[in-house]
Amino acid sequence: MDIATVQANVTALVEGWRPQRDERLRRRALDPADFVALAEAGMTLTGVPVDLGGVWQGLGESARPVAALCRSLASVDPSLALVSTMHPTVLTAWSMLPDDSPASVGEQRRRVLAAARDGAWFGTVSSEPGSGGDLWATRAVATRDSGGGDGWRLTGDKHMGSGSGVLDFMITYAVPEGEDEPDIFLIDARGQPWDGSTGATLVREWDGHGMAATQSHAFRFDGLKVERHALGCGFSRLPRFMPVSSYLFAAVTMGVLDAAHAEAQARLAPRADRLGAYERMAWARAANEIWLAGQAFEGMARAIEAGTPLPAVQHGKVAIAELAESAMQLLSRAIGGASFSRANPFGQWSQDVRALGFLRPPWNLAYDGLVEATLGE
Repeated sequence: MDIATVQANVTALVEGWRPQRDERLRRRALDPADFVALAEAGMTLTGVPVDLGGVWQGLGESARPVAALCRSLASVDPSLALVSTMHPTVLTAWSMLPDDSPASVGEQRRRVLAAARDGAWFGTVSSEPGSGGDLWATRAVATRDSGGGDGWRLTGDKHMGSGSGVLDFMITYAVPEGEDEPDIFLIDARGQPWDGSTGATLVREWDGHGMAATQSHAFRFDGLKVERHALGCGFSRLPRFMPVSSYLFAAVTMGVLDAAHAEAQARLAPRADRLGAYERMAWARAANEIWLAGQAFEGMARAIEAGTPLPAVQHGKVAIAELAESAMQLLSRAIGGASFSRANPFGQWSQDVRALGFLRPPWNLAYDGLVEATLGE
C-alpha cells in the first residue's frame, strides 16, 4: 500500500463519516471501531518507513501528505484526528533514528515498526502534573527489573494520555536509575488493567471541554513494566522529532478551521445582503485570519521540506494556535448567539482549538523557544 492508496482510503472514510460530524463532536469517548477502520485503510503505515512496509519516506517527503490525512480527519472528528496524529509522531523515535545509531538498536526498531505496520496504534502518556509540559522536568523514575535482563519498571504520575484504552503502545519519559537525564520508555498497553494490579492505576478520566473524546486520562504508575528505548539516549534526540509533532498537531487545528470556515460560510452566504456592519467585520476578519493560518501552515511545510524546520515550525505552530482561537471567536460573533448552542458545532470547535494550543510545544515552552531562536546565540 502506498501513500496515494492510504489517502484514497482515508478520504473515503472521512466522507462516510461526514454526515455524523455533529454527533461525533458531542462524543465524550473514542470508538474503537474507528481505529480498526483507519488501520485497515492504512493509517498505521504513516509512521513506518517504506523499507519496512510502510509509507514514510522521510520528514521532507512525507510530512506534507501525512499532515493532509490528519487535517482531513480533523474536519469531521478532531478528537479522533488528534489521537491518530500521535501515531506517526511517536514512531519518529524509531523511524527517524540517526545514521550513526548502533546496530543493537535495529532489532527493537524493526519489532516496533513491524507492530505498527501490522495495525498496532502508538501514542503517548508523557506529561506530568505541575511540569508545565516540560518533558525535561519529569519526576518519574525507571528502575531495573529485579528479575534481571534488560527489563525496567516505571514509577510516577502521568496525565494527558490521549487514546488511553484504544491504543496498543504508548511511550513515556522517565529518569533511569543512576542517570541524570530522562529517556524514552515504551508501555505495552494491550489489555493493560487500570486497577493497579500490574502497576497502572487510573487516577482521573479525561473530562476536558476541548478535545473531549480523546480519553486523555491520568494515571499513577507504580512499578509498571516498560521497555527502554534501545538507543539509550533517545531523549537527547527529541529536537529531531519535535518538528513532526508541531506540524502534525497544527494540521489538526487547520482541519477544525476548514470545517468551521465552510460551515460559517454556508450559514452566512444566504443572508449576506442582510448582515450588519458588525457581522460583516467579524466575518471578514475571521476569513482573513484563517487565510493567514493557512499561509503559516504552508510555511511550516516548506521549511520542513527545505530541511530547515526550526525555528519556522515553532513560529508557525504558535501563529496558527493564536489565529485559530481568534478566528473561532470572530466566527461566533458573525453568526450570533446561536453559535453557543450545543446543537451547533462552533462551541465545541472553539474549545478544541484552544486545547490544541497547549500541545507540543505547550505555550510556555513554545514562547521560550521563540525567544531563544530570535534573541539567543
